[in-house]
Amino acid sequence: MTLKDRNLILTKSQAACLIALREHEGSMVKIAIHAKLDLAKTTTALSELARLKLAKQDETKKWQATARGKARIFDTLPDKLRRGGGVPGPAGLRLLELLDCPKHGTKIAEQLGVTQQRTRQLVIKLHAQGRVSFGDPESPFWIVMRVGDKTPILSRAEERVLSAIPPEFATSAKKIKLVAHMPESEVQQTLDGLIARGFVEARGGIQGTRVFRITLTGLKHPQYDQSAPRAQAPRLPAGSERIRRVLSAILESGALRIRDVSDAVREPLQSINALMQYLKRKQMVEKTGQEPNAPYALTDEGRAVLTEMTRRRAA
Repeated sequence: MTLKDRNLILTKSQAACLIALREHEGSMVKIAIHAKLDLAKTTTALSELARLKLAKQDETKKWQATARGKARIFDTLPDKLRRGGGVPGPAGLRLLELLDCPKHGTKIAEQLGVTQQRTRQLVIKLHAQGRVSFGDPESPFWIVMRVGDKTPILSRAEERVLSAIPPEFATSAKKIKLVAHMPESEVQQTLDGLIARGFVEARGGIQGTRVFRITLTGLKHPQYDQSAPRAQAPRLPAGSERIRRVLSAILESGALRIRDVSDAVREPLQSINALMQYLKRKQMVEKTGQEPNAPYALTDEGRAVLTEMTRRRAA
């Protein structure tokens, strides 16, 4: 009787790997995840499937089902029981204790004090036991979480954009794209998604620029990278200390004539007159009346600029 003629009987692990191979081809890790097996069982099962000519590796070492493996009908029998096979060991228990929230695999390895390869082995074994799940099954080491964790997982783009927003102030899409290294159109689309999910809020900025600020929910999200580079604040239409003093003097008094501004900041009247015309063109000040000598007050734009100038000066 030839191998082709026999009734094919596979262990449960071998059958799980063959079914996974019929739907997916890839690395041993990928097959282990789809088959919900640990790496030891996956290695043994794939070796046997290769011996039976049901599976093979291509030139890139990816596993795939053969034509025979895709077509062959089989029966199954249970695997040999392994003592403690369904119970996490000490290292697995330590890993589970660390997962108080979803975490990157690299962070888990760092906190465990073991290699990334060892962490992958532990994570895949815990996945086989039904104790952890992945933010991206195609890249399981990226985000790992406990089964049942309801934390909303961000995409890679969302994580990069959210982590680029500083906690102290609002910034623009143009500034975010510089540190996130993404096209501005993609940044804008990602921001819209983060706003819809409550992680970011949008507001009107200086000179009509739309700016974005992270919410408390976004700041507390486990994927907000505390060490990531932050976007800078948008450029101000005016940033000199001289302008800040003029705007501050007008705000403090409520409204001032040009001569009063000159006296307050102790600068020549002609120079302050030219500066006030500049601030008027920039829509940061406006007259409070129609008469030629009517005092000037700050516009909403002027108050916003002064507030931001003061914040940056104090930072």
